[in-house]
Amino acid sequence: METEEIAVVVRPRGSLEAADLGFALARSSWRPLFGAHAAVVISLSLSLALAFRSNLALAAALVWWLKPLYDRVALHVLSIALLGRAPAFAEILAALPRLVFRSGLLTSLTWLRLSPTRSFFAPVLQLEGLRGRERVRRVRVLAERESAAAVGLMLVCSTVELAVVVAGLQLASTFWPQGRGFEFWAAALTHPDAPLAALELALYVLAICAVEPLYVAGGFALYINRRVWLEGWDVELAFRRLERRVRALAVLALLFVALLPAARALAADDTTCNVDSPVDAGECIDRVLASPDFDRDAKVRIWRPRAFHTNVQLLSPLWHAIAWVLSSATRVGAWLALPVVAALLFVAIARGMRFGRERDSRPPPPGASPLFRALDLRPESLPADVVAAARARFAAGDAAGALSLLYRGALVELARRFALRLPASATEGECERIASTAAAGPLAQDFAALARAWLYCAYAHRAPSDEEFDALCRRWAAGLGARA
Repeated sequence: METEEIAVVVRPRGSLEAADLGFALARSSWRPLFGAHAAVVISLSLSLALAFRSNLALAAALVWWLKPLYDRVALHVLSIALLGRAPAFAEILAALPRLVFRSGLLTSLTWLRLSPTRSFFAPVLQLEGLRGRERVRRVRVLAERESAAAVGLMLVCSTVELAVVVAGLQLASTFWPQGRGFEFWAAALTHPDAPLAALELALYVLAICAVEPLYVAGGFALYINRRVWLEGWDVELAFRRLERRVRALAVLALLFVALLPAARALAADDTTCNVDSPVDAGECIDRVLASPDFDRDAKVRIWRPRAFHTNVQLLSPLWHAIAWVLSSATRVGAWLALPVVAALLFVAIARGMRFGRERDSRPPPPGASPLFRALDLRPESLPADVVAAARARFAAGDAAGALSLLYRGALVELARRFALRLPASATEGECERIASTAAAGPLAQDFAALARAWLYCAYAHRAPSDEEFDALCRRWAAGLGARA
């Protein structure tokens, strides 16, 4: 890396300050960073959701597993932004094949997928291009300082992702009928239906688009900070700036040549340093160190536990052993997880294909729409006298059951008369629109009045009065209940 092209101030930083530098870099290039990252995440998520629409939980798991692929796009943008240039969207798209096929993606998706320091070590694979033993040796050197900060960054970003999903579900629960919030959360956490599973997947994709670029930026800044500590980039940049300054003032070289005899005379003076004498050498060193060029102190504060300084020699081998055990267990777990993921993928595809065949070959119930499964619309499920049964339920205090009976009877009668086909996901409003297009005049008005009464009773818990219910029954018997 050409350090003189870096657009940020290069100096040794603490771990938290380095992570904050990454967030600042993400903010300065937020349009290409979040735009390109979201484009990849959303397109892949939609493809997986369509491929596994019968098992959205598996689609969400695959979206989570493919995070290293999205991270490569974000890291590519950040590496260019570090040099003070914002890449164009077309440039990012042109780099996608190289990011996918030539940057060690298989390694990131297999035994390195579960690494808690994934964003910190990702530049070793993608930017330095190291593989095998070279990568392992490089990672060991980098891990001596910033590993704890990288793990903390992962925990914080994972918590924020979870908070985004929970906040979205909490917002969605406010649209649920009053008093049924517990049922909503129980369904969301245990057995969500298709709309709720789609909502959870959409919220998780939104969380990844919002948080993952910051996670990559923080890990990349920790990696840069570690290289600054190891390779002394700040010193290198100081010498290069000094070199450019000397070149800009090259005309002074003529002056030095003109003053060369005077410099020789000074070298013969007794007050100059004599490197042949140990005493004179020490005085010379003291004189050089006392010059203004070396009058600069830098204080770096690093937080450590109180007993760290006394026990560091004893704990260092233990930490290395624990890190080796964890990395080995993670690598073995990733290899063991691969056949499990492949088996789950095969089972999901097989079940989806079988479910599609069964759904297409399932005969529709007589007299009812084959796609509408929210209500039982079989004629044999209704009593012979719908109005009398509804009045009996209303008199017993079951207003919702009475209106439900009238509503189902109306749907069955409309389906019989006009051959309506109601989608499986149809709501009461969609049923009313379909009925209004098929039936006109008083029949459509009767159904609309019945649908509104059913909605108020089922969701707002506002039962009709005796007079309103009696009017609904009379209109139903005269219109929807009359045999055409």
